Amino acid sequence: IEELPFSAVISDMEATQERVRKAVDQMVLEVDKDYLRGMQKAMFNCSARCCDDRKGPREAIESCIEQCNLPMMKAQRVLEAELTQLQSSLSRCAMTGYDKLMAQYGPDHSKYSAADRSAFDKNLEQHVSLCADEHVKQLADIKKRFAKSL
Repeated sequence: IEELPFSAVISDMEATQERVRKAVDQMVLEVDKDYLRGMQKAMFNCSARCCDDRKGPREAIESCIEQCNLPMMKAQRVLEAELTQLQSSLSRCAMTGYDKLMAQYGPDHSKYSAADRSAFDKNLEQHVSLCADEHVKQLADIKKRFAKSL
């Protein structure tokens, strides 16, 4: 078994994390451009119309503005919930791989041979990378569910 230096494993994990972050950022940017910006414009226009009422009580204006904000607030909650679920699922996937490796190699890292430590790190990195791939593929479905929720 070829030994990977610990720093190489960290670099691979960081690269995987960066790949997921970029994919999520891209999906959020698409959601923003495709949906949220139009919703924000409608929210601001609606709020501006609420302020056209110069004679109504302040509470009525505030209530009108709150109603204008509801669709945007709902959209933000839906997107946040989807991303939180994705993060939780990704963490569970990575943890499952870690747990399997711990069962295979044992819980005490100090007792691992250099070859076992290298194999453990390599297998963990491969598992985390597969988890990342699976979850990046889910981003298109998240975007579709978000669009349906509007």
